[in-house]
Amino acid sequence: MRIKLFLMLPVLLYVVQAQLLDTSQHILSRKKRWLIWSDKGPNWVQFIFGLGIPLEVKGQAITLGTVMKAFYLLPTNTSVYTRPSIDIARRKRSTSRWRVYEALENFLERYHYGDGRACILRSICEVSHAPLDSNSGILAEIVSAVLTPSTTNDPFEHHTNVEYLAAEKLGRNMENCERLFPECGTDFLQQFSKFAM
Repeated sequence: MRIKLFLMLPVLLYVVQAQLLDTSQHILSRKKRWLIWSDKGPNWVQFIFGLGIPLEVKGQAITLGTVMKAFYLLPTNTSVYTRPSIDIARRKRSTSRWRVYEALENFLERYHYGDGRACILRSICEVSHAPLDSNSGILAEIVSAVLTPSTTNDPFEHHTNVEYLAAEKLGRNMENCERLFPECGTDFLQQFSKFAM
């Protein structure tokens, strides 16, 4: 009898414990919790990736390497969760095609390719004169898209922006682009082709 009681006691304790821990009859609720970090100290998660490649040079030990870093700022206030700062409204682009052309013109003049505007007009003319096909590669397609002003819906910012469309039209009409824009001393697209190949 004592042995039966001794063996039944663990089973009885197990049943009682199960009844005490049973929460299926209770309505559980949990308050939302937020994880906030202190303003003091470093408040970011950082990921660093590095790649080093050893180079073989006679009598030298050289390693060519690169490092990429990315970090995420940790929240220090609950407003990050309750009022997110992501604005999903569509915004107007900050730059237009005409400003891209202006930046390219400045670049060409700065590095002594000749008259920047004439070189851009000549390049637009040449791209429309001999369009790049899909076999030219992604870089050529990007250049072709940028140097085709008729594909933009941007409003003219200055009356001289019409010249870009005129250069494209002249190229489509098979005009001699080099003769039309003699101020450009360098064939920009030819230079680009050498670089891209």
